[in-house]
Amino acid sequence: MKRTIILAITILAVTQVFGQLSVGVRAGFGSYGASFEPPSLNGNQVSLYEPNFGFVAIFNDKCNAGVQLEVNYAVKGWREKEKDCDTVRYKREISYLEVPLMTHFELGRSNFRIYGVFGPYFAVKQDEKTTNQNYDFIIEHNPYDMYNQKVRKLDFGNKVGLGFRLNMGSRFSALADVRYDLQLAGGQNIFKKQPNGIQTSRLSELSCSFSLVFNIRQQRTEEVKEYYVPKEGMNEDFY
Repeated sequence: MKRTIILAITILAVTQVFGQLSVGVRAGFGSYGASFEPPSLNGNQVSLYEPNFGFVAIFNDKCNAGVQLEVNYAVKGWREKEKDCDTVRYKREISYLEVPLMTHFELGRSNFRIYGVFGPYFAVKQDEKTTNQNYDFIIEHNPYDMYNQKVRKLDFGNKVGLGFRLNMGSRFSALADVRYDLQLAGGQNIFKKQPNGIQTSRLSELSCSFSLVFNIRQQRTEEVKEYYVPKEGMNEDFY
C-alpha cells in the first residue's frame, strides 16, 4: 500500500514539473548488421531484419522539450550469404534488453506534430544464437576467427530519430519515427576480445517504430483567443 501511494505521489510530482506526461507501448522493425575492420570481412553481409517491442514514457515541459525513456526487447546481429549460392548462409542473432534515454523535442501545439529524439542507450545481452547452413568451409578458413567469438554482455551507443505525433483527442496519441544507431561513431566493440587482428566489431541499425501512448496529463494544444465583438446597435445612443 505504501509503495502504491509513493508511486502515485511521484507521478503527480512529475506531472507538475513537466507539462506533459505520456506512457504506453511501442513496436518496431529494424534492418541490422555489423561493421568489421578490415572491410574485407563485410563482403558477404546482407541485412538482418528483426522486430523489437517495449514500453515508452515521454516527459515534456511547456516548451515541448523533454526526455523519452524506453525499455525494449530487441534482436540484433548480422547475416551473411555466399553470393554465388543461396544455400550457403550464416546468421548471428543477439537478443538485448535495451534502455534508451533520449532528448525529445516536438514542434507546434496542433494535434499533428513533428518530433525528434537523440540520446544514449545501454543494452544487456539476453541470449545469442547462431544459424549455420553449409557455411562450415568459410568459418574454418576465416583467419580472424570472428564466427567463434562470444559477444559482450553489455553494449551501448547513441540513437537519433525523426517522427511525428498524432493526438487522438486529449488522452491518446500515436507516434511513429525512423531511427539510426550511431554506435559506429562511439560504441564499443561487440566482441570480448579482438580476435586475430580485427580492429573494430560494431553493430549497425536502421529501424522504424510505432507507439501508442496514454496522456496522463492532457496534451496542450493551440489556444484559441476569443475577441470581444460589440452587439449591433450598442453605439446608436452616441449619435
